[in-house]
Amino acid sequence: MLNLMSIKNRIFVFAILATLIPSLGLGLLSFQQHKTMIDENVTHELRTSAEHVRRELDLWINEHSYTANTLSASNIIINELLTNSQITHNKEYQQALTHYLRSVHEKLGSMLELAVANTEGEIVASNLETPSTEAYTKEWLKDAFSHSIITSPPQWNSDHNTTTISIAAPVLSLDEFVLGALVITLDLKTTQFALKDKGTTPQSEVLLLDSNSGHIILASHAETNNESSLSLKLLDHLQTHPGEPSIFQGIMQQEVIGLAYTSRNLPITIITKKDSEAVYAAWVQQRNLFISLTGILVLIVTAVALRMGHSIVTPLQRLVDATKKIVEGDLDARLKVAKQDELGQLTKMFNEMTNKLKQNQDEIQLANQTMMQKNQLLETLSITDGLTGLFNRGKLSLIIDEQLARYKRNKRPFAILMIDVDYFKHLNDSLGHLAGDEILTAVAAELAKTIRTVDYAARYGGDEFVIILTETNIDQALKIAERIRTQVAKTHCKSIGEIVKVTLSIGIVECESGDTSQTKLLSRVDSALYKAKHAGRDQAYYIKPQSHH
Repeated sequence: MLNLMSIKNRIFVFAILATLIPSLGLGLLSFQQHKTMIDENVTHELRTSAEHVRRELDLWINEHSYTANTLSASNIIINELLTNSQITHNKEYQQALTHYLRSVHEKLGSMLELAVANTEGEIVASNLETPSTEAYTKEWLKDAFSHSIITSPPQWNSDHNTTTISIAAPVLSLDEFVLGALVITLDLKTTQFALKDKGTTPQSEVLLLDSNSGHIILASHAETNNESSLSLKLLDHLQTHPGEPSIFQGIMQQEVIGLAYTSRNLPITIITKKDSEAVYAAWVQQRNLFISLTGILVLIVTAVALRMGHSIVTPLQRLVDATKKIVEGDLDARLKVAKQDELGQLTKMFNEMTNKLKQNQDEIQLANQTMMQKNQLLETLSITDGLTGLFNRGKLSLIIDEQLARYKRNKRPFAILMIDVDYFKHLNDSLGHLAGDEILTAVAAELAKTIRTVDYAARYGGDEFVIILTETNIDQALKIAERIRTQVAKTHCKSIGEIVKVTLSIGIVECESGDTSQTKLLSRVDSALYKAKHAGRDQAYYIKPQSHH
């Protein structure tokens, strides 16, 4: 085992630390800054890509919503629905409407199906020979009769063998009566252009997911399995932290960096991600090279340190042997000065030291000074509380007597606050005594920080504290009490690793002429504290001086 008491070993350890601390310190700082820059660049790239896709999707759905809204106002559709409602299942009118829908579909060509439904949710006409059975449901269509455009959730449509969404716009008569709905069914694969338009890098990918199920609808890379899904827990985390990068396990089980945005007009979550290993590959390579170079440097420094240590330790050992003789009472011990360097000077000083051992006045003075410091420390300990560092109850009693005497002389008011930690026994029992001590220490620290240098704070006992505010009236004392109560509301306990809600009940009184003893004064402030607790705790209660009534 390394003997750190040996100077040779100390030189060795110092040389290693002198090499490692600057090297590792600067290296770690540099690598951390480099990693931060990489994270910022990746985050910017992912956000830019995701925002672009969201913007393109919103434009895409808004364009088709506008088309649906425009077509729903067509006189042909309105008249046909009016006629159809009057003449049930009239095939002649249905054929005319079908012909119209097909002609519109041929002109637009950017949709899978164009259909008209009545208020019962039944398809009256469609541009297809056989209307799709999966593009919409009657329950979903009924929402379109609320005089607003609605969009269906993404779903797999086996009729068209693709993922689709449907847009429904209400068809209104001239007197704003709902006649039915115009339904446009769209292929989400037509949005593929938005995923690649920004030229994503090979390591980055854009995914469109169903915001409710986490199922992948579309991906910028063809090799991505569109049958895969993201866990709902991970999806919820990404949705509740939009635009914030997270590291998680990708679809292919690799670690990725990604972030998410939710489309404003569609129940679709846009995720952009990059392979974590590819992002940090160059950084990891530089880090490993740095570690290797640092290791080589340490080996070189170690060899030099061992050589230097040997050249220094040998003369010092002679000094050790000579000192041992002096300890044993041989004051005639002398050493030969062989060198003129620092060790030679040390040898000379050693020889002179043997002639001055009896001159120990400085040592005696040093011993006296040390004793005075210890006495001062003992005096401090006698008036302070060991846990909180505030004044103890004995010192508090002297302070109150002094303040009462001063008040009797000059009639200048002072206020006294009695503070109790609410439900401290429950906190102490449930969180543990270490956490309870931390809470008391934190409250005490806040008291000491809040009061002025002319005020006094003391631990009265258990979880009770007392503050003396010199030359302070009741209104000023109330403000200070509220500030204390607010600032200790959340206390971090290291022992349990979490933030604990701490509330205080505070009683406040101002010194009056009737307070002839500290017993009366403490009794009044204790009564105010009791009323604060009785009123529901977590508050300050004050008793106005009689002169204020």
